[in-house]
Amino acid sequence: MEGGCLCGAVRYRLDGPVASVDYCHCRMCQKASGSPAVAWATGPFEGVRWIKGQPRAYRSSPVGRRWFCADCGSPLAFEGFEPEGKTMGISLATLDDPTALRPRQHAWVGTRISWHVIDETLPQYEDEGPDSGI
Repeated sequence: MEGGCLCGAVRYRLDGPVASVDYCHCRMCQKASGSPAVAWATGPFEGVRWIKGQPRAYRSSPVGRRWFCADCGSPLAFEGFEPEGKTMGISLATLDDPTALRPRQHAWVGTRISWHVIDETLPQYEDEGPDSGI
């Protein structure tokens, strides 16, 4: 699967396995994306390759950094620093085919914005949930 930013300056290829696909409702994701939630496909860090351009990174917390296009500002990925190894979450909306993967759970619903209506058929977790790749 491939994807990229709005202006086309940065492109990536997702070659590795996808461990989880979920919506994150945490405040950091909300502020970084300007949206009530972000849909992520998360897997091993090594499974993501930048194939055009190089995104910029911002260390958003002690446990990770966010990758974005320096030209258009599109948020592309979240790199998590885990004791077991680094993970990379790719924003589903930046995939060339954003319907290729479908979220399976809602994470961090304790900070969900009250007016944001979510799919009640999916499991909801106050933390990252058991299926999170983060």
